[in-house]
Amino acid sequence: MSHETNNGKFKLLHKPTKTKMQVLSLVFIWIAIWNVIYQYLHGAGLLHFEIGGISLAVENWAFFAAVTLFFMQEELSYKDRFWHTLCGGTVGLLLAGGVVATVHLLMGKGLDHATAASIPLVIVVGALILLHPYIPLFFNIVGFIYLIVAFVKSDVMLQNLPTYIFSLVLGSIILNLGCSVIITTFTKHAQKKALAKAAAEAK
Repeated sequence: MSHETNNGKFKLLHKPTKTKMQVLSLVFIWIAIWNVIYQYLHGAGLLHFEIGGISLAVENWAFFAAVTLFFMQEELSYKDRFWHTLCGGTVGLLLAGGVVATVHLLMGKGLDHATAASIPLVIVVGALILLHPYIPLFFNIVGFIYLIVAFVKSDVMLQNLPTYIFSLVLGSIILNLGCSVIITTFTKHAQKKALAKAAAEAK
């Protein structure tokens, strides 16, 4: 990935600080641990729940996409990344469910599939793009990506919607909140260490 410098020029390679690489290494370990945990629990059939009479499961893509998108929003603080991912992803999934439901409704009224699908899709995409400057917490790139991926299995989208949202919430809490705590804690420790070293050298 290229990086733009302050003078507007692009650099193909960027040299990160030692602290940043240490933090990212800890984050990688955290995500890797949860990947192993997920695979074990999934294999043991322990990722299916009954909550309030609703059958839920932890969907792999919705769970792990949360942390991928969390780190793609580099312009935001870690707190804002957490909420943008959780809220934006939820809106994207709800919009996807709304599109599928609307398509079924319009086709039931006699419209062909292409027309029935185009109408809600145009409205939803327009909302994500045009409302982003006004309400970026809810209408953002995270919502766009969850919307698109949810359509991969559009035939089971509506019945899987609670599972997708449940998985997104879990991924945000376990992975993203965990990463935020790790990054904040390590960064503060590194800053205190650097200040202590500077103070000792100044004596």
